[in-house]
Amino acid sequence: MKYSLAACFGAAALVMSLPSQAQDKIQWSGFGNIAAGMTTGSDDELFGYDNDVDFNPESLFALQAKANLSDKLSVTAQIMSRGSEDFDLGVEWAYLQYQLTDAASINVGKLRLPFYMYSDSLDVGYSYHWLRTPQSVYRVAFDNYTGVSFQHNAFAGNFIFNTQVIAGNMQDDIEAGGSEAAEAEMNNLIGFNTSAIYNNLTMRIAYYQTNDTNIHLNEIDGLLATLREAGAAQVASELEVSEDKGTFAGVGFMYDNFNWFVGGEYTELEVDGSYIPEQRSSYLTAGKRFEDWTLHATVGQTDDKVIDAERFSVPVPQLQAVINQVATQVISENTYTSVGANFNIAPSAVLKFDVTHSDDKLIDESDVLVSAAVQFVF
Repeated sequence: MKYSLAACFGAAALVMSLPSQAQDKIQWSGFGNIAAGMTTGSDDELFGYDNDVDFNPESLFALQAKANLSDKLSVTAQIMSRGSEDFDLGVEWAYLQYQLTDAASINVGKLRLPFYMYSDSLDVGYSYHWLRTPQSVYRVAFDNYTGVSFQHNAFAGNFIFNTQVIAGNMQDDIEAGGSEAAEAEMNNLIGFNTSAIYNNLTMRIAYYQTNDTNIHLNEIDGLLATLREAGAAQVASELEVSEDKGTFAGVGFMYDNFNWFVGGEYTELEVDGSYIPEQRSSYLTAGKRFEDWTLHATVGQTDDKVIDAERFSVPVPQLQAVINQVATQVISENTYTSVGANFNIAPSAVLKFDVTHSDDKLIDESDVLVSAAVQFVF
């Protein structure tokens, strides 16, 4: 359920007016991103921007409250207002945490999907050097799930290991192939990620899978019905994303000695027996810090492949043309190059500038996006 931004801060003000004994049990924090951008060409569109200056696509505000119910049990809720959603308010996180030991904890509720190295801080732009995380890799259309997460920290020699195991379900409306998909869901989602930290080097691996992936686009559903009426039920079954197995795997690293840094990620996502291609994504990034400012550059690419396209063949040319369009509209073969500069303007705020060039190899088009943002935490 979503509320107005005024109602959000009204509720916060009401909580702040409670007696001091009640306030002492709640820890408040928050973050925000005031961003603006525009493309340099009249026909360019990239990351929700066009050639008119726009503040909505990446601006957001969030407020988080954590209450300790006992020495081991706490509850956390995060509400967020995004410019891309007309600044309507939504619950981003809401979970209970139980501290099993000093090194282990379990969370239950609405949680962030930990696919990537920066998943936990995905919306907190202040916490990483980019203005936005590399869209070549950070492009899965959903961020959260409902379920359980177990985390454990361990020491082995000079290594620190952090392991997270999750299980749960996801259900949301998502964007796919330029359209909004209704009732997209993943059931029986399980997986893990492990990070190993050695001095200034962090290495990470992740793997997740589900045996019940369902994505329903209106135009796809109409095509499936037409195929079944035409006697091509097998092709319809191959195209349909219904109770299919989905897998996600990723590796990443970051070396950061506080003067300069270099890192990267590589991921693969696949939904068996569907029109969704195997998504292969990667980026490399590097930068240098100079007291209160930072320079950095990132290169990334997407290289999606339709596996065994022959299984989508039908003897009707008109239907084949529609199938080909559907099977290719979600393929991405892009390269991204970005350079950026960051300036620390306050102890908890940073001003960022970014220029990103995108080259779409499928349609042979290039876009350039110029953007700036003030990102902060409190």
